[in-house]
Amino acid sequence: MLSAIETWQNELADAIRDRLGVSWSPSRVPFTFPPRTELGDAASPVAFALAKATRRNPAEIAALLAAVKLSGVREIRAAGGYLNLFLDRAEAVSRLLSGGFLPERREGKIIVEHTNINPNKAAHVGHLRNAVLGDTLVRCLRYLGRQVEVQNYIDDTGVQVADVVVGFQRILGWDLATLRRKMAGEMDRPFDAFCWDLYAQVAPWYERSEANRAARLETLHLMEEGGNETAEMAALVAEEMVRCHLRTMDRLGIRYEVLPHESDILKIGFWSACFERLKTAGAVHHVPADAEDRNRGCWVMALKESEEFKGLSDADKVIVRSNGTVTYIGKDMAYQLWKFGLLGRDFFYRRFPTPLYEVYRTDAAASEEGAPTFGGGEQVYNVIDVRQSYLQKIVKEGLRQMGYPEQAERSVHFAYEMVALSTAFVKAELARGASLQVSEEDLHKPFVEMSGRKGLGFRADALLDRLAERAREEIRKREPDLPEEETETRAHALAVGALRYYMVKYGRNVVIPFDLDQALAFEGDTGPYLQYACVRAENILRKADEQGLEVPDPEDAEEARQNAPHLDEEGWGLLTLFLRVPIQVRTAVEGLDLNLVARQFFDAAQAFHAYYHHYPVLKEADPQKRRARLYTVALFARLLREGLWRLLGIPVPDRM
Repeated sequence: MLSAIETWQNELADAIRDRLGVSWSPSRVPFTFPPRTELGDAASPVAFALAKATRRNPAEIAALLAAVKLSGVREIRAAGGYLNLFLDRAEAVSRLLSGGFLPERREGKIIVEHTNINPNKAAHVGHLRNAVLGDTLVRCLRYLGRQVEVQNYIDDTGVQVADVVVGFQRILGWDLATLRRKMAGEMDRPFDAFCWDLYAQVAPWYERSEANRAARLETLHLMEEGGNETAEMAALVAEEMVRCHLRTMDRLGIRYEVLPHESDILKIGFWSACFERLKTAGAVHHVPADAEDRNRGCWVMALKESEEFKGLSDADKVIVRSNGTVTYIGKDMAYQLWKFGLLGRDFFYRRFPTPLYEVYRTDAAASEEGAPTFGGGEQVYNVIDVRQSYLQKIVKEGLRQMGYPEQAERSVHFAYEMVALSTAFVKAELARGASLQVSEEDLHKPFVEMSGRKGLGFRADALLDRLAERAREEIRKREPDLPEEETETRAHALAVGALRYYMVKYGRNVVIPFDLDQALAFEGDTGPYLQYACVRAENILRKADEQGLEVPDPEDAEEARQNAPHLDEEGWGLLTLFLRVPIQVRTAVEGLDLNLVARQFFDAAQAFHAYYHHYPVLKEADPQKRRARLYTVALFARLLREGLWRLLGIPVPDRM
């Protein structure tokens, strides 16, 4: 009802001006939803606010406005100062199916950057929350008519990549030729899983000697210089790891348009252009090398004058170190300028080599023929966990100090809390023989925090495999003769639904203790519960067809006209939950509370189960009532299946 409410607000504002002689902004006409459809499909308490402005009785004002004709509204009733609106149900259903309650497509690109896994090891469970939240935000924005560009930033020059290269060269003793040969088919596990285990060996190796610790810096220098075997090995590792990450995320229906690489930011001069702007704007200053200051020799940004940083004892942030190297925050400011199209220069682009789908990566030398361009958004969402909040505030402050206050306000940090592993899940996996590096002390905590450096965590692919395995077991118990291909399809859908829903159903400020049993449960607030509600509805329609009953087509406008007057009030109440989805999506995006979308569909699934329990469909003796109920079920199944995929990325199997 999102666009309908906007229309009603304008129409009521006009009526208030004409009938009450009061100039009233449409935004000051609020709407709520009554607890039961018998009381109306929407309600406005605007008469109470008008009563104060006009010194008239709210009930009198409501009675006057109840005579107004509103688009798509069958009747308006005044009740104690409230305006209760009753929709033309046939028109509402037709408009719902055609997307008529959604806002019109808006111009202006929104950039969403998410996932951003260091290309040094396999994705783990914690990365999945970032990717699922980012992808769900993208889906919601597109649902609301926005053009969205999805970016996945690749830090291919960082210390984590260097650590894996150290592992290959210094611990395993492999040269570039050996690594290529092993990658061509001689590894005993997937490349990202191999690097996962190797990376966990590097930190203990560093602790053995000063010479070992020096290997990291040596490797980083060689990577930065380029034109040597170490740099080639780092590039090879990073590219193959990105391919692995794309494959993992594609299993969850998560895709990207462009993969900006940090190495290209450095090579193409983004930072130098940003640095000049910072200096010209006076946003950074140089601390003399002989100063009595711990930041001597550095370029720093003073933050003490900003409201965001008042009260800090040390409000200077180093942007360029005394040795001339730029910090992460400096590169991120340059990247943010480019996202808004403010840098005055661009990357080159070429297709990233993957068989999954067409996705581009940045390049520092040349673009391939026909390559699109990216960036230049009017709003930017950076999906990064809450631990990066301070750095994200500095990026915004950098934009402000460079003279871009509007872009600073439209630079949004989508922060979220971490994912841990429930102790019950960890114990169950240890019993299965999993090699999780946990202490006895860890097992007495409510949840276990993950650390890739310590080898403590759960790979995303392994988790998806475990979820699919458990789903497969349940499917085979119920249908042992089901063909293997169908079993795999259903198991995959259940695994994806369980995982995606689990990651989005919690508020973003809540630490998630991931538990496999809870995620895959068929009862309660879970993905499989929602999938089952849809499949159950479709089974009713299937049985009706088998019994020779004509199943109404939800797309048929004539069906809507004939059945709408005969819908049970509870059935109509069930369908109104879908009318409110656009409003919930907008609210969720504005507050970055995507769990509201998950909750809306969960409420719909619960309402359907209650409806079916109290109102028999196939056993209803009255043909007219039975057809209206079949129509309700058909609408519910269609809207839930479409909504779960379009907004939450949850596929629904044909049967369960």
